[in-house]
Amino acid sequence: MSDFIEFPATGNVKTTTGVYTRRDNPSVFSPVAYELPAGSRVTVLEAVVGDAVEGNAHWYRIEENTFIWAGACTRPDPYPAFPENNRVNWMAVVFEVR
Repeated sequence: MSDFIEFPATGNVKTTTGVYTRRDNPSVFSPVAYELPAGSRVTVLEAVVGDAVEGNAHWYRIEENTFIWAGACTRPDPYPAFPENNRVNWMAVVFEVR
């Protein structure tokens, strides 16, 4: 479990673009766990509020210590009830993609 806000959400999503999963935290600064190509099916274990990427701070925990940014996935049905007040005061900017 991370130090970030997590709440119940389960379901399956599909990646809409190639995406790196992140180890330990829902953050672009966390180490890359592995890469998923577009069209990969992923099981969501929990919804997480993490680092904002392109203004979206929603992530999914997909394994014990592995996270994927929700903006690179289709929406699960039902969509998790992310807290309304999850605005962050900063945005992660990635200058180099690994």
